[in-house]
Amino acid sequence: MLFGSATMLFFLIAYLNATRQLFPSPWMGVATFFLIFSIGLFSTYYSIPENQANHYLQKDSGTEKIFFAKAIITEELKPTQFSERYLLKVEELISETEIHSSRGKLLLNVNSDSINLQPGNKILIPWTPQEIKPPLNPFQFNYKDYMKRLGVERQVSISGEQLEVTGQEENFIVLAWTLREKLISNLRNYDFGKEELAVFQALILGQRRDIDDQLYKNYAAAGAIHILAISGLHIGILMLLLNFLLKPVEKLKYGKYLKPGLVIILLWGFAILSGLSPSVVRAVCMFSFIAIGLQLKRKTSTLNSLFLSLFFLLLINPFYLFQVGFQMSYLAVFSIIVFQPYINRLFSPKIRIIDYFWKIISVSLAAQIGVLPLSLYYFHQFPGLFLVSSLVVLPLLGFILALGILVILLAFMNILPQILADLLGMVITFLNTFIGKIAKFDVFVFSDIDFSLLQSMAVYLILLGILLVIAKPNFKRLCFLLISIMGFQLASFYNKINNPADEIVVFHRTRESVIGKKQKYDLTIFAENKDQLSFLKAYLRERQIENFSLQQLPDILSVSDQICLVIDTTASYNLKEFQPEFIILRNSPRLNMERLINQLQPRQIIADGSNHPSFVNQWRNTCRLKKIPFHYTGEKGAYIFP
Repeated sequence: MLFGSATMLFFLIAYLNATRQLFPSPWMGVATFFLIFSIGLFSTYYSIPENQANHYLQKDSGTEKIFFAKAIITEELKPTQFSERYLLKVEELISETEIHSSRGKLLLNVNSDSINLQPGNKILIPWTPQEIKPPLNPFQFNYKDYMKRLGVERQVSISGEQLEVTGQEENFIVLAWTLREKLISNLRNYDFGKEELAVFQALILGQRRDIDDQLYKNYAAAGAIHILAISGLHIGILMLLLNFLLKPVEKLKYGKYLKPGLVIILLWGFAILSGLSPSVVRAVCMFSFIAIGLQLKRKTSTLNSLFLSLFFLLLINPFYLFQVGFQMSYLAVFSIIVFQPYINRLFSPKIRIIDYFWKIISVSLAAQIGVLPLSLYYFHQFPGLFLVSSLVVLPLLGFILALGILVILLAFMNILPQILADLLGMVITFLNTFIGKIAKFDVFVFSDIDFSLLQSMAVYLILLGILLVIAKPNFKRLCFLLISIMGFQLASFYNKINNPADEIVVFHRTRESVIGKKQKYDLTIFAENKDQLSFLKAYLRERQIENFSLQQLPDILSVSDQICLVIDTTASYNLKEFQPEFIILRNSPRLNMERLINQLQPRQIIADGSNHPSFVNQWRNTCRLKKIPFHYTGEKGAYIFP
């Protein structure tokens, strides 16, 4: 608080001093920087759940037992094979004696065969919060971190019978979601194919739950996966269409101000049609600022509008900064604004149709420059035919957006001619077919690329250096570029030396035993079922494995000059003068744990996922009494030998 007050006072003094001077004062810039920094600092501090006095994390840590929670469903997530998933906003926690006002986001898992819920439902659930588990194997997707970036700290898993719907919240977001579901229901009355309707819902209404896995993989392989989620691309194309259609408004008396106002209103109207999902709201907010910047017809105005929208959104939720979609949307738009003019000037065709497609290519290349380092870091693949896809997908996407919005509105009023529905279905069928054919050229899909965060940051420094040199070449900027290239080389070298030469890992796999022994770039997997090893894909990539072999698991493993004994169902360990440092238990061997510890005196005991939980509980208790470290992969994740 003292820092914020001092910063505000410094800013006011600098501002008053600047108004009395003829020339700009450098202190005004310094004061503005510290003011913005302090605002961001305080916004971030109070956004952290641990710093919120009435967050459920604080309430649940008290001595009084909490039995129930009242909450509101805010968002429907993609279901898993076993359960439906929702995001909740906790409102009250109910104990035996009183009701505590509370807040915070919660992940709710409900059995698939239970009742259907929707955003806005007020519900009463048993208060059994659990931590969201991190991945149990190295380098797998960390769902716990992903949910934490959304502000979700805990999860509750229940059956439908344990849940009670107590009412319905009526707010603008709920009404928008209800409207979207009504629009989807209306569309099902027309003769759309299953895949066509699924893609149409994703492109226009932001609903992806009906897209099957194969179609999703085809779009990913073709480099067009981003069009299946409403993002900055959709809103940007829609904004350009509206700017073109509303161009005559500029001729009116106040057209210069009326046009961007109408564009912004129509963009938010599209957001309402899409259910006001968080990603759509962020994209529309960003382009609302950009629409104003474009109207001023200056590149700096567009960039300033982009950064102003960035500051505004981060002020609302600082954790947006750590969300992949947010990062990629802003980087893509920034890259298009900055790099596209330079790329476009490389070729100036005189024929209009060629110029049109060249502009599409230049926009696609510019956007790809901005998002490529992040794509490699997060998704570890690069679609080599993204330009071919863009030449077809981007024009079609603009057409589908325009026709799709018209179809939705006419269907809502029950006056949609079947010929329009058929036309839209044909266009989407062509799009799906084209994407499917591109996806078959899997030789051009470069996957399993090992790319670290340090390398990604170094590439962005290189891109900044290139931009500076192109804009105004001089010795200092050239040195910055060369130093950035050296930084990328150092990051790559760091990744290489950080990769252990030898490593043994006891992976977690339910009802299976999988142990890996890495020697330089070779990996030997000791397992019985080769078909169950797809979960190792991330480990193979991160450890840069070149050769892979499968063998039967031996009874004894050598671990850095130490002995590891593997005990299975036979439970044979009666060997004279044999004291292994480590013991791996697999397939639920029937043994006397106390006798085993007394006889072999191991340093560590490891139980993998092939063991029955009841056996694991007994072993854990015995090890606790004997003060022997016990590691169960089903709880603590894969065990990596030291």
